[in-house]
Amino acid sequence: MFQQERLSAAARRQLLLYAALPLAYIIFGRLGLLLAVPPGYATAVFLPAGIAVAAMFIAGAATLPGTFAGSLLLNLWIGYSIAHRLDAAGWSIAFLIALSSTIQAAVGGAALRKLVGYPAAFDTPRDIVLFLLLSPIVCLVSASLSVAAMFAFGVIGPADLATNWMTWWVGDTLGVLTAVPLMLAIAGEPRSLRQSRLRFVAIPMILCFALFIGIFARVTRWEQDEALLEFRMQSQRVADLIRATLDEQALFLDQLASAFVTRTQPLTRQNFHDLVQKLLQRFPTIQAVEWAPRVSQAGRAAFEAAEQAELPGFAIRERGAAGELLPAGDRSEFFPVTYIEPLAGNLEALGFDLASNPQRRAAIESTRARATAAATAPIRLLQERASQWGLLLMQAVPDGSQRLRPRFDCAADGDVCSKSGRAACRDAAIAARGRGDGPAAVR
Repeated sequence: MFQQERLSAAARRQLLLYAALPLAYIIFGRLGLLLAVPPGYATAVFLPAGIAVAAMFIAGAATLPGTFAGSLLLNLWIGYSIAHRLDAAGWSIAFLIALSSTIQAAVGGAALRKLVGYPAAFDTPRDIVLFLLLSPIVCLVSASLSVAAMFAFGVIGPADLATNWMTWWVGDTLGVLTAVPLMLAIAGEPRSLRQSRLRFVAIPMILCFALFIGIFARVTRWEQDEALLEFRMQSQRVADLIRATLDEQALFLDQLASAFVTRTQPLTRQNFHDLVQKLLQRFPTIQAVEWAPRVSQAGRAAFEAAEQAELPGFAIRERGAAGELLPAGDRSEFFPVTYIEPLAGNLEALGFDLASNPQRRAAIESTRARATAAATAPIRLLQERASQWGLLLMQAVPDGSQRLRPRFDCAADGDVCSKSGRAACRDAAIAARGRGDGPAAVR
């Protein structure tokens, strides 16, 4: 009978060490990390740090595998929650944090056993002072090793190093100061003190801890509300600034469109350059100002030939499936970028058919239908090499001069016109640069 009782006590002890300890570590750790700071590993109060130290203090080194297992599973969970995947770096970080937590538990429990002794009543000023002094010193271990591991793997940057270390250290310290007395009240020796510890230590500490969590959560919510309000105000100011800037640019485009209509001579590249300089100087964020006339399928060959006289190799192009620029396919009309300022850095956009892209085409149709400026959704500009996004603001130019309307049909084939006929068609194509019915755009 006595032997069976000893076996039953040993079984309960093994269950506590290898099942209850990791489970408690994961549960209380996950609850504590609801108050974590980015990236999500360090929290203001981390009870598992105290549970692990108390387990080592009460039951010895046999608890360390349970601490390691609980910490490893908890940090794998956290890593997956942050990145939504577990790669080699995530496993390495979880392993190193678990190792750091286990070392801290071993150091803390061994130090308490040596300096205070077990079982301990913690009813003398010496024992209490030693416990209060040892707790923050022991908690330097996990904070230093774990944060160093995360920094080495690039999870946190230099700017966040101090904040994460301080939060980790304070969280572990408060966890030890809170959880060790609770664990002693629940499972510590001598048993004769358990009831009084539960009444005078455990219950008041649990209530205070719950109150602290409630206050922390409320203050955090207030800070989030204030930050959200500030964000909304800043967003509104940015949106108003963008709207005002676009309105001002749209007004300039409208004036530029009027210049196309009122001119008695075709607009040359130099004329276009002179017209848009004020806009480029006033708005340095503008990457380019463009003129893209409407070209029919019948007039495409003559238009390209006329442009090639000034820009050899000019062609109406579109993007291929792989993103490369190819000659545009056949369609009823094109809107190729013909004039662009500044030319430096924007040469790749020359000849690109704005109508070949659905977003750009939608903006063209919108400005032609409403006779007001229209903007595209955020797009990657053709000449953009980095990951920056932009938009196109377009203004339709009305066809206000029949004299400047080109007759591209006479050069549809290119080999049926006489020499003088080809010259006349070329003149008509040049005149198209100054005609209306095409968009001017800023990007």
